[in-house]
Amino acid sequence: NGFNAPIAYERTLDNDICIEDGEYIYYVLPWIECRQCKFKKNEDLIKAIKLSAEFHKAASGLKIPDGSQPRIYYGKWPENFQKRLDEIKLFKSIIETKKIKDEFDEVFYPLIDFHLNQGYEAIDLLKNSSYQSISEKARERSEFCHHDMAEHNFLITPTGEMRIIDFDYCIMDTRLHDVASLVIRNMKHGIWDISKAYFILNEYSKHYPIDDEELKVIKYFTVFPQDFWQVGLQYYVEKQPWAMENFMSRLNRVKDDYKLREAFLKEYLAL
Repeated sequence: NGFNAPIAYERTLDNDICIEDGEYIYYVLPWIECRQCKFKKNEDLIKAIKLSAEFHKAASGLKIPDGSQPRIYYGKWPENFQKRLDEIKLFKSIIETKKIKDEFDEVFYPLIDFHLNQGYEAIDLLKNSSYQSISEKARERSEFCHHDMAEHNFLITPTGEMRIIDFDYCIMDTRLHDVASLVIRNMKHGIWDISKAYFILNEYSKHYPIDDEELKVIKYFTVFPQDFWQVGLQYYVEKQPWAMENFMSRLNRVKDDYKLREAFLKEYLAL
């Protein structure tokens, strides 16, 4: 659809875009001289927002290739949030059955009920919004999300052209998923700034308008305590092979942020 920001795969001698060896699938991208986008730099952030809107416009109407197994998320946010809340309850029961609590348990446990309540609030808000009708329209348009709006996935060439990479986590879902994620990515680590959140939303709307009902859905997505759930999953279920120092660093970022985040959400939802 005329959107050239993704970096195209190199084709094999057989004109395929990948090679399989029975266990893994391999693909190759050409090397492009560039630097990583920095969301803290206003000009970089503006470019990333504009590119995201252009991507969502171009991606709408995607025809799913035969034989593919797309991750389809239309209308599933409440269901997915509920599964994550059930997992947080599991983390709680794991801690409660331990005879000896470790450092992570001692910090994580007192935060559980607060974040569970936030998660239930997110579900209730979505259920009483236009989320399902918005999702159904997104399904009809075959909307497509990048699903990893991190700054390291936006690259800037020496001439100032921006490219987007890493579609490993892409999903079939309303574009609002990406927009909400872009806001959240710019709010973490002590930067819960309502003016910056609205700056991102207003910039995006210049290129792909967001109506009032869609704005509410973006806000309700933001209420869910994704970072708290994720660090718990990494520790209690995935058991990532990280040092305790790494886990505590991630958890303490959530702990240090949660009051700021709560104040931000109250103002965000009220506007």
